[in-house]
Amino acid sequence: MDKTFIAVFCLWIIGSSCLAVTAESKAHTKKGIALYNQGKVPEAVAEFKQAIALDPKNADYHRNLSAVYQSVSNLEGAASEGEAAIKYAPNDAKSVENLANIYMSGKKYAQAEKYYRQALKLAPGTSDYHNNLALCLKAQNKDYMPELKQWLKRKPNDVDAYVLLSRTFLEAKKTAEAETEARAAVKYGAKIAEAHLALANVLKARGKDKEAVSEYQKALVLKPNHQSAAEIKKTIEYLKNKVDARIP
Repeated sequence: MDKTFIAVFCLWIIGSSCLAVTAESKAHTKKGIALYNQGKVPEAVAEFKQAIALDPKNADYHRNLSAVYQSVSNLEGAASEGEAAIKYAPNDAKSVENLANIYMSGKKYAQAEKYYRQALKLAPGTSDYHNNLALCLKAQNKDYMPELKQWLKRKPNDVDAYVLLSRTFLEAKKTAEAETEARAAVKYGAKIAEAHLALANVLKARGKDKEAVSEYQKALVLKPNHQSAAEIKKTIEYLKNKVDARIP
């Protein structure tokens, strides 16, 4: 979580009393940011709440508090403040997407889908929004291929999209299509371990064991501490033994 918050303060306020309130709420926000950056989360939360109490319709103050809650995995608090933020800034696509991300983190996929779609209405064609919506639909076992296609249409060199497509085809046992997408992933992400791993898995499924070993090894070179490193090493040894057994 980025510890830097940028607040855009009320530029439309008229009158000395309102300006005084704005200055005070701004001071609480500034103090809250400083406290958060020092790791003093409870104290930072208190300051952000003071800012909100003084200026409850300021979407940026709610966004700040939502971000702090999210950083400490208080997803309920993060969602509540995220909802408040878009209530007062309903046309801010990024805030809507942030709320969707919060629900996605909490595995509340229906709510996440709702807000990803809302974000796309506000910012049509944004590739990251298509990406996130595709992952959300996949988590719900819904058809997410149209979103992947939109994602690639906007970002044709996106490695993650090709990896996801490859995995999708592999799960459907469409190994030829899976290999095509995996090779595209490697083409655009030659230095990305997940791309080589995706290709290795497809090659293994297609019985191309020697090539699969090479791709698994490349993945480990690129990311030695991969979370599946132990399993990958076992697979390499297994495939090497298969290859050796075929040699007369």
